[in-house]
Amino acid sequence: MEPVGVGSVLVQRQALEQHPTVRLPQPPLVTALTRRYLMDTDYLLPKDLIEANRLDFQHFYLKHVLKSNYLAPLDKERVRSILDVGCGTGRWVIEMARAFPQARVYGIDLEWSTPSQKLPPNVSFLQGDVLQGLPFSEHTFDYVHQRLLAMGIPAKRWPFLLQELQRVTAPGGWIELFEGGDTFVNAGPALRLFIEWYRQASKRAGYDPAIADRLGNLFQGLGLHHVRLETLSVPVGPWGRHEGVMLQKNLMATFPGLFPLLQQQLNIEEGQFNTVLREINREIEILQIEYQYYVVYGQK
Repeated sequence: MEPVGVGSVLVQRQALEQHPTVRLPQPPLVTALTRRYLMDTDYLLPKDLIEANRLDFQHFYLKHVLKSNYLAPLDKERVRSILDVGCGTGRWVIEMARAFPQARVYGIDLEWSTPSQKLPPNVSFLQGDVLQGLPFSEHTFDYVHQRLLAMGIPAKRWPFLLQELQRVTAPGGWIELFEGGDTFVNAGPALRLFIEWYRQASKRAGYDPAIADRLGNLFQGLGLHHVRLETLSVPVGPWGRHEGVMLQKNLMATFPGLFPLLQQQLNIEEGQFNTVLREINREIEILQIEYQYYVVYGQK
């Protein structure tokens, strides 16, 4: 791992221009010292060009699955301010700004660099850590969105996080969270082993790998109205055709980034880790595996 401070640049403009399309090759094997992670933060996954490409690929996949960038019943005529917490490469922010031209759309992330594409005039990006508090006044946003941050939020910080999301949401505004759990249906032995590693290592590091299962109850505890929780079971691998192959590529590009966590918490060796990854990819090719995502939204 290359230790990098929070203020460093994630992806240089030149590097993005050299990779204008989003492609995920065959699942990469782990080389422990070639990925870049942020120091002094709670975020477990890498922050580098490989991860930026994966996040863009993931965005397109999720939009394909959801048939939209959001599920909350937003009134497009009344939404004037939108916030994306943990905006990553900013793809979601940019697309929402174009879909809601009358709204100001903000994205905030631990680390940010300006995308190479021209930004809509109603987009603003900020660098910041939601766990240190959001830099916005109360009742600022009509819609607050957060996606796949479970590996960046320690278990004990979730109450504070949700209170911050509620604080900056205007009365009548919506909060929506999208998370991936640790549930796979029809998983083979290698995938079950990997998930058990992930659960044990996450808990030892202070994270809750099953937080997605409890999002509905957490939202109810905030006093939100019209709370709705949806569980999406999606295919993994060729049996799910294009959608399944996309998720296979995304998962197999995500798993290597967890190696430092498993190494530090469980002393998993690199060779053993790579062997399990190869076997997981083989299992996905032949088994009808499903993965579960969770979407919850509610109105303040």
